[in-house]
Amino acid sequence: MRTLKLGLALGAGGTKGAAHVGVMRVLDEEGIKIDAIAGTSIGALYGGTYAVGRSSQELDEGIRDCPKADLANFFRHRLKLRHNNRLARRFYEALAGQHIENLPMKYAATASDIGARRSVTITEGPMIDAIEASIAIPLIARPVSHQGRYLLDGGFWDSAPVDAAAELGADVIIAVELGHPYTLPTSLRGPASWLAEKLSRLPLDRTIAGVPFSISVAAQEVVPGRIAQVILRPITKQINGNSPFHMTDCMDAGAAAVRDALPAIRALLAGEPVPEVAAEYAPSARLGLSYQ
Repeated sequence: MRTLKLGLALGAGGTKGAAHVGVMRVLDEEGIKIDAIAGTSIGALYGGTYAVGRSSQELDEGIRDCPKADLANFFRHRLKLRHNNRLARRFYEALAGQHIENLPMKYAATASDIGARRSVTITEGPMIDAIEASIAIPLIARPVSHQGRYLLDGGFWDSAPVDAAAELGADVIIAVELGHPYTLPTSLRGPASWLAEKLSRLPLDRTIAGVPFSISVAAQEVVPGRIAQVILRPITKQINGNSPFHMTDCMDAGAAAVRDALPAIRALLAGEPVPEVAAEYAPSARLGLSYQ
């Protein structure tokens, strides 16, 4: 009987996040139980909707059937799940009244504290509040006031929130990376930090507050977090993942990536050596980390 717990770390990536649904769908089809999900930005939205009990099949069908105008309206209404557009209503109906600490599986959303300029992990409170904070893209959405802080999109710090998944108790973590946090060239970091400081007095509750925050974070040195046991990078140059017209392609790419990694995933969950044919998906296995 399997005793190791499987966690997903679902990264940021806008419409490319449909890949997360492909990953979850294949794991469900293969009978591989997901014990915990940590998501940031779009990963928090899809991962959270799954964590409250909506099936990966429902999410899959929702992406395939979603009119492009609905997605455009969701962005036009500043990514608010409480707004009256059809896409927001779908997620609202799934998430309304749900609290993170009462979910059937462990879940965390990561966001950015724009006052302290650091990452925060939300593990309690209303799901809608946590997810609206995690998906609040600067200059599109206004910072979200949550638990005494002003929060924005969580995708500034890591390609996927692996540390948060580990904190949820996951022994084996699958990271789904759809891109990397942007950092400025070294030569521009000094001037950028100076500019961010000059703009730092902007009110934190205004949309414009995302400007100094984004500049400041891009001027920082990226500090790598924990390495996941399995890393999936499903979006290739052949897929225009930033286009709403390619969400189905992204979802199918996520499904294909996790199918290729299934031998590594099964071996890790069983506490067995990773097959050589699957070792490329399990970089930390080659570092000799313990999975016990």
